[in-house]
Amino acid sequence: MGILMTILFATLTTQMVLMTILVLPLPLRLRKSSFNVYSKLYDNKEFRTVYSVAGVVVTLLFIDALKSTWKLKTNDTYNLTQYRATYQHSSDVMARIFYAQRNVYISGAVVFFGFAIPTVFTIVRRLIKYEELARAMKDPKQVEAKIVELKDQLSKKTKEVEVFESQKKGLERSYDELADKLNSSETASDKKKD
Repeated sequence: MGILMTILFATLTTQMVLMTILVLPLPLRLRKSSFNVYSKLYDNKEFRTVYSVAGVVVTLLFIDALKSTWKLKTNDTYNLTQYRATYQHSSDVMARIFYAQRNVYISGAVVFFGFAIPTVFTIVRRLIKYEELARAMKDPKQVEAKIVELKDQLSKKTKEVEVFESQKKGLERSYDELADKLNSSETASDKKKD
C-alpha cells in the first residue's frame, strides 16, 4: 500500500472509531465533553480549512479511483468470461483491478464518514439538549422556579399590552380631534369661497 493509501486507511480507521464512540450509549457527561471537544475544534478556522481541503483531496482521489476502475472495466483485459473459461488469470491485471477497487472503497468510505460524522454530531447536540431539558423537568424546584419566571414574564407583558392600549386610545382620541378640527376648518373655508 502506498503512503497516500496508508494515510487514507488510517483516516478511515480513525473515523470508524470516532463514529463507534459517537453512537455508543454514553452517559451525558461523557457525551457532553466529547461534543465540547468537537465544537472547539470545529470553531477553529484552521481546523475547518484543513478539514475542507482534506475533504476536497479525498473526493478527488475517489473520483480518480472511479475513473481508473472504469478504465480497467472497459479495457479488453478485464473480460472475466474469457478468464473464467480458460483459467488463464493475468496476475498483473487482477492486481490492478484489486488496487483500483480497494482505492474506491477506502476513499469512498472516507468521503462518506466525512459527511456522516458532522451529521451525527448534530444529532448528539440535540440529544444533549433534550436530555438536559428532561433532567431539568424532573426537578420540582426548577419547575416551580420556571413557572414563577413565566408568570412574571406574563404579568410584565400584560402590563405592556395595557400601556399600549392606553397609548392607542390616546392617539385615536387626538387623531379624531385633529380630524374634526381639519374638517371644520375645511367646511369653514368652503363656505367663505361660496
